[in-house]
Amino acid sequence: MRKFFEAYVYFMENGLGEKLAKELAEKLTGIKAPKDKIDIPDTTVKEVKLPRAKQDVFDANENVSGNYAAGDTKYNADILAEELARKRGFIKDDGIQDASDMNQTEYSKLYSESYEFLSNLNRLNKPVKRTPNVKTLATRKQRGDLTFISTKLSNPQKNKMVLEGLDGTTESLYSQFRVELEAYKNGLKNNLNYMKENNIAVGKKDKDNILYNIKMVNDLEKKVNQLADDLVNDGKEPEKIYKDFRKVQLEKRFNLTEKDIEENQGIFASMDKSLEKMEKALKDIEDIRSGKKEKDRMSIVKRKYQGKGYGPSEGIYRTLTRQFLRDEIEAGRIETTPSIYNAMKEGNHPFIDPIKVFRYHYGDNKFDVLENYIDSTSDFMSGSRYPGRFEFRKLGLVPLNKKAPGKTYAHYNLPDEIDAEIELIDNLILDYQQGKSPFIRSKEELLEAIRTQNETRAKYVKIRNEIAPEDTKVLPGDELLESSEVIEFPKIDDTTDFAKGGIVEVLI
Repeated sequence: MRKFFEAYVYFMENGLGEKLAKELAEKLTGIKAPKDKIDIPDTTVKEVKLPRAKQDVFDANENVSGNYAAGDTKYNADILAEELARKRGFIKDDGIQDASDMNQTEYSKLYSESYEFLSNLNRLNKPVKRTPNVKTLATRKQRGDLTFISTKLSNPQKNKMVLEGLDGTTESLYSQFRVELEAYKNGLKNNLNYMKENNIAVGKKDKDNILYNIKMVNDLEKKVNQLADDLVNDGKEPEKIYKDFRKVQLEKRFNLTEKDIEENQGIFASMDKSLEKMEKALKDIEDIRSGKKEKDRMSIVKRKYQGKGYGPSEGIYRTLTRQFLRDEIEAGRIETTPSIYNAMKEGNHPFIDPIKVFRYHYGDNKFDVLENYIDSTSDFMSGSRYPGRFEFRKLGLVPLNKKAPGKTYAHYNLPDEIDAEIELIDNLILDYQQGKSPFIRSKEELLEAIRTQNETRAKYVKIRNEIAPEDTKVLPGDELLESSEVIEFPKIDDTTDFAKGGIVEVLI
């Protein structure tokens, strides 16, 4: 019970709320939470010291300490003595017999032993005033490994890669969902335990992710239990079906037997993660062969540049708007960041596109005005020249938005343009995980490349939430990559020929 309270206090101190703190402490320790309200005392001890006693006294105390009354050693000794009586066989552990059913002389001895133990326990652990438990922030390296807390998990019940290989029977649904459930529960438990043991603070985003993931895991567990009940009602054995499913998967995909598993438990432990990775790899091979993968990638890239500014005239649009934006910024008619102003002033910036800046401040329909200007002024030799801001203003180019949409250039994107950026990053991370990048030569480089992309991804998600806050509850792309929750990093060494690559993009 002590382990439960330690976990409960940690989660409460992180502001997770009593109900969620209880649930997480239960999942972390496997100990059922007390039904009554749990009060966190204003005193504490740095390290619990135990008096000398028999092992069954320690065990009994651990079992019933949650039922103790604060400060009442006599009452607590009575509870402990009765538990000792059960452990030593004086009364049956049947929920019917109690201390009144045993010899009172023997009970008196147990009571004295219990009272002495609790008195010594209180003496050795005299509480002192609680001091704030200062928590540390997770490092970038740590957050890269805390997948089940730092991001939202994809829902297996809606995951196409999970569902597409199933035959639709209750047996297959039950088996596959149970595999996913066990992987999720273990991953979440490990991440939470690491956070607690290292006294890492839980941020607001982490809290939102935990709430989302816990709800998803609970819903999945309900579904698995429902499917198990359906199987039982049909006269079938869920446990046997599940074991047969795993056995078939092992033999089919890994050419392993149950005997092999007994000799090497590590293979079995990683099977669930490897299955989905292998299925995805086979699908990718077929997509590459058919050209679908490249078409899909180009479709995503196209989504990064939307609106009337992108088309046959985008080159001249870019030239004209850059000069006009420079003049308008200098005149104070619109406000941007220094980096964007410098890009408009100097020209030819590799990442900052004047089209997106103009689109936000003046409106997408103003490209129609520019197109009319180009048609009326262009000649074969010199094209259309920028006439100066006063002439452009006469065309009706009046700012719709004076102030910048945010602190970075990325804020000038449309929500779907950012979704495309996030999707490209997700695909890139998946390529990293599957060993498809030709510049990564070691596991350390692989991990660093993934963490760098995750960091960029998190910035895009934050900006996406800022420019379209109404979408934050169902943000496309703001969830774990469809397969990353069950994909392990590839086992590589210094001789493996991989490569570092990535999206050359900045959030200026």
